[in-house]
Amino acid sequence: MLVVWSYILQILGLNSKEGLLPLGHQSRAEPVPELTTYPSPEEFFNTYVIPGRPVVFRGMGRDFPAYKRWSDEYFLSQPQSKTWMIGYEHGKKETREGAADPIPFAEYIRNYRTHDWYMVSGLPRFLRRDVPVYGPLNCDYVLDNLMDDLVMWFSSGGTKSVWHYDDYENLNCLIAGKKELILADRTSIELGHMLETGSYSDVDVDAVDLERYPGFAEIKFYNATISAGDCVYIPTFWPHAVRSWDRNIAINAWWDIHKTPVVCDPAKKGPDSFDGVNLITDSDVGRGDDARDVDPNNSRGPVENFRAFLWGSKPFRHEGSIGRGEFLELLEDVGDLLLEEGDIDLGSSALWEALFDRIDLDSDGILQPIELDQVKPNDYFMSLLKESSGRGSDGERVEL
Repeated sequence: MLVVWSYILQILGLNSKEGLLPLGHQSRAEPVPELTTYPSPEEFFNTYVIPGRPVVFRGMGRDFPAYKRWSDEYFLSQPQSKTWMIGYEHGKKETREGAADPIPFAEYIRNYRTHDWYMVSGLPRFLRRDVPVYGPLNCDYVLDNLMDDLVMWFSSGGTKSVWHYDDYENLNCLIAGKKELILADRTSIELGHMLETGSYSDVDVDAVDLERYPGFAEIKFYNATISAGDCVYIPTFWPHAVRSWDRNIAINAWWDIHKTPVVCDPAKKGPDSFDGVNLITDSDVGRGDDARDVDPNNSRGPVENFRAFLWGSKPFRHEGSIGRGEFLELLEDVGDLLLEEGDIDLGSSALWEALFDRIDLDSDGILQPIELDQVKPNDYFMSLLKESSGRGSDGERVEL
């Protein structure tokens, strides 16, 4: 039925390029559910994060200091804006090829309204005091173990992203402007014609050619249209495209995939703002006079790569688990690309068989979310890997 509806809409798309419709109009998009209050962190993970269900939080960002303060004049009044380097892209319609050399934040502010620019950069540290640790992220377990990055998306409006997915969980809050998000379930990745070289498609989001990209005729779309002060949770591996209007500022918090319940200690109250949060991967481009450490490689460690790869595999996205045979097939092909451990033969089937047995706690031949989530931190994972290769953590040969 979706396929028939898609072709009918394409034929009727008289105002679109050559009769082609924008992405998301190939079927009737279902609205993303909405809430007007934040659930507790435990409820948020159980109801939305673990099953992978998007949700809109209406008006939950209106109490942010950023919502009330972030004018261009306020930005320029901050002394660090003159020296703090930010990343941006040439072209508001994303191509993944428009990255420009970093410039001072103040220079961006003075020019973005008259240029085809789009800032996509780590939120400058001197502005983090204006963003509280919002809603379900205010949990000691999340902040200490999962919180990864805080990114600022800033333009004069009119931006259009590619159809893509992320391998991080995402809670995006809009500070100014309006956005429309078109999403699809994580089981739809294969229908979205993703490029082999990345997690995105080269389909024209303004005019989807169903003859060239027939998979889009079969996708069930979801729509979330948000205004300033609204927030939206985008589950990991949910493909999506985003459009923006008017002066547009959004902040998104990224955290690592975790598909088992979290437990928060109410006695450990988090900091008032993100200025007091230590991020795992920090996308700051330039720190001005700030001397705090930032991940120089802007990358995950071995265990995060390993877990994200398995979470993104078709078995986990479709079934929520992965069997021994599927695990071995996946890791024998790409293990060396994920981990780059020169002293371990990552192409060895015996290595991955032994590692699977160590992770498969109940020995049922299937990896469940709770078993994959226990594979951390990096030092623990690397010791598992070395033991599975037949070497102890000190490099000595051990019996398996």
